[in-house]
Amino acid sequence: MGYPQREYKRCRWLIYCLIFAAVCSPKISNAAGDVPVSDLIPDLFNFLHSAPEPKEERAKLFAQIIIQPHPEIYGRPDIFKTDLPALELYLDELTAYLPVINIIHRRFEEEFASIESRFETAFPDFNPSKARIYLMLSLFRFDGKIPHDNTRILLLGLDGLARFHGPNVQLSVILSHELFHLYHFQVNPLPHDADEIPLYRLVWQEGLATYVSHVLNPDATLSDVFLDPRLANEGPPLVPETAKDLLRDLTSTDDETAGRYLAYRRIGPTPSRMGYLIGYDIVERAAAGQSLVDLARLRGNAILRLMRTQIQALEATQ
Repeated sequence: MGYPQREYKRCRWLIYCLIFAAVCSPKISNAAGDVPVSDLIPDLFNFLHSAPEPKEERAKLFAQIIIQPHPEIYGRPDIFKTDLPALELYLDELTAYLPVINIIHRRFEEEFASIESRFETAFPDFNPSKARIYLMLSLFRFDGKIPHDNTRILLLGLDGLARFHGPNVQLSVILSHELFHLYHFQVNPLPHDADEIPLYRLVWQEGLATYVSHVLNPDATLSDVFLDPRLANEGPPLVPETAKDLLRDLTSTDDETAGRYLAYRRIGPTPSRMGYLIGYDIVERAAAGQSLVDLARLRGNAILRLMRTQIQALEATQ
């Protein structure tokens, strides 16, 4: 006689919790001179160790252990939904990703020191003491994110990495990309008003970070650095036509316009995030004549002039 569905789900939750508790790696520590890492994944272990079965009680405990102690992360209602019904749904989905979260957590512990060392060799003026990485749960909202209201911190969502990329995630590529953003914002801060950032700056900074992640990981494919095989394979022939539209929109500060070039979507007639590809192409051309350290310091009209020139060159390739 088979288990009822509800009983099966309860047993599956308990089994996953026991497995995760048995193999969960310890809290990651820092050596002197490293980017400080706040490892919140052991809080997940503590939650799983005592999580009750009823969904509402489980969500309340999750909020108490994971959400409430960290307003510096979760106090962003534009990003995170932390009401109890939303947390109940999240915890139902989280179960299947616990083993992969643990794998990625262990991989970070093993790989980050060499990734950081390689980055600091390329950008020796990066100040790790002015940055911080949080290993955390993004509630499946993202894989990695630097909030506009605090560009000194990287929120690395291990649940997002597990869900969107799996256990073989290109961790070195992603961390190189995000470390460059931290560095870029140190030497070239964003405007105070995040709503007034022009599209050309957004495309430029994503193009820089993507290009740097490839330079620091030369064995990675374009599919790896864009984290999107479709963009890497189908995007290049569309660059000249998309570049025409981008040239018109460069000074826009409208979120909807930025989303057309930079937001990810699962389906559509063309690959999403064409702005990353065009930005990469522009930086690759610019890097032939200037160092990446110098390019990181370009601001305002200097970026706009360079991008207009390079986009016109891309249009001409049609």
